[in-house]
Formats: sequence, structure tokens, C-alpha cells
Amino acid sequence: MLYIKKGKEPSSLTSYKKGKFAYFDGCNKEDIRKHLLDEQGKLCAYCMRRIDENHMKIEHWYPEDGLTESQKLDYKNMFGVCEGHIDGQKGKWDTCDTHKGNQILTINPQNIQQIREIKYRTKSGEIYSDNPAINRDLNETLNLNSEGHLLKQNRKAVLDSVIVALGHEKQKGNWNYKMLQTMKQKYSRRDTEGKKREYAGIVLWYLDKKINSIEGKRK
Repeated sequence: MLYIKKGKEPSSLTSYKKGKFAYFDGCNKEDIRKHLLDEQGKLCAYCMRRIDENHMKIEHWYPEDGLTESQKLDYKNMFGVCEGHIDGQKGKWDTCDTHKGNQILTINPQNIQQIREIKYRTKSGEIYSDNPAINRDLNETLNLNSEGHLLKQNRKAVLDSVIVALGHEKQKGNWNYKMLQTMKQKYSRRDTEGKKREYAGIVLWYLDKKINSIEGKRK
């Protein structure tokens, strides 16, 4: 999971909300999807899988069941998420919004302090937190270690490729603060199509640990 900085809502949504009988199912969802994709670098807000306009859902962070029609149109409560199931089959492997249902989350991708409480296990790719409420969200409510979607394996594969690249740099004598910062920038930025890297969260967490270790030795 990555920190998401919300931008302005689509102009079509702003105009639509001025109407007397505005409701969520009547708004221009295509515009909303496009805005969410752009904000999130075309990644699911929760599991960091690649999403596109034809394979995504508009997620209400605070569940729709507890909202008025006006509140359902609050763009700051919306995220773009994956469909959350495999080949149209719902079940125990479901993830993200599909698995969450109407449960209320503690963790919010807009809260950078909470995002910093997320950790990973390098040997397995498991995502977790020492904060019990956040850990429950990650493992139970959102099911982000779902075996069916190979999320742990995918995260580990991305991290392993970075560890190999870092090993090559170390052999060249390039293991230093600047090199780690350069690698972090590489995994933080978007490509020419505005896409962020899938599962970048585990890489950024790992690099931050290495960077903080060097900074600690400098003090």
C-alpha cells in the first residue's frame, strides 16, 4: 500500500453535485475512474496490482451503507481498487474492497503516518504491521496476503529483483547513500504513461530501512 495524495475532484462531479437530486449512481463514473487512476499511478489503492478503466472498482473508504447520497459523492472518500477476485469467482481468496465489504477500516491510504506503520517480511513478501488494528485491516479485512492472488509471491519477486540489482552495485563499489536514494527515486516516480511500479511499497520500505541505517551511522 502506498500513500495517496488526493487531488481535486473531476469537474463533471463538481457540476453534478450542484443538482437538486444528485446521487452516486447518477454521476459520471467514467470521469471518476480516470481521475482515480491518474492519482494512484494506475495501481490498486490497497494491493498495488495494476488496474485500468475496464478492470477496477470505485471504492468508498468509509462504506456506502453508512452514507447519505450526498456523502457518497465525496471524492475524498473514493479510491480506485482492483476487482478483488479471480476469474469472476468470489470466495476466501478475495482481496481489497471485495473482501472488505461493509467493514470499516482503520488504515487510510491518505494518512501517511499510518502508511509508515506498514512493514514487510523480506523472505516471504508478507505485509503486516505492529499496530494491531492496522495489521487486522491488512491481513483480515483486506486479505492482502491472499494465497490465491499470489500477492506475497509477487511482492517478494519485485523485492528480490531489487536486492539482486543492489548486490551488483555493491560489487562495483557503488553501495552508498546516493545510490540508494537514486534507486528509491526510480521506484517512487511514474513512467511516461503515468504508471507507478506494481508492488512498489515493499521496495520503498526496504530502501528506506537501508537509507535510515546509513543515516544512523552518520550521527
